[in-house]
Amino acid sequence: MSEIQKQQGTAVDQMRLVRDQLNREIEATSKQGLLDRVHGHQYTNPLLQRLASKAADKAEVSGTVHGGS
Repeated sequence: MSEIQKQQGTAVDQMRLVRDQLNREIEATSKQGLLDRVHGHQYTNPLLQRLASKAADKAEVSGTVHGGS
């Protein structure tokens, strides 16, 4: 196995570990907690900020935040 293949394999393994950790954290957080986090975070990318605002607004309108589970 070449050095480049070893480095790529290591990077892939690291990304999988980070992904798995994030998935566990997300699963352990309540819907309200996730919405608070999305709504309260200020993204540096304007597109991500608009998407986060739309998601939080949509959840509020649908009742997820007020009275939903």
